[in-house]
Amino acid sequence: MKMTLVGLQRVNFDNAKGETVKGNNIFVAFKDENVEGLKTEKLFLKEGIELPKEVKINDVIDVSFNMHGKVMEIHKA
Repeated sequence: MKMTLVGLQRVNFDNAKGETVKGNNIFVAFKDENVEGLKTEKLFLKEGIELPKEVKINDVIDVSFNMHGKVMEIHKA
């Protein structure tokens, strides 16, 4: 799915179970038939799923999801 990267937030904290959560939140904008203008979402990238090095804010990216809706891969579009 093609999306525009509009923000990045690094994440590193301990959850309620005492587990350390590391990764990145990315904030994206994309077209949605039910929204006038662009829809925005926050997506969590767990450790091991990285933005390609050449991707920067305002670039269009292609995001692939697994059957549970979790981000699996990101490529620069």
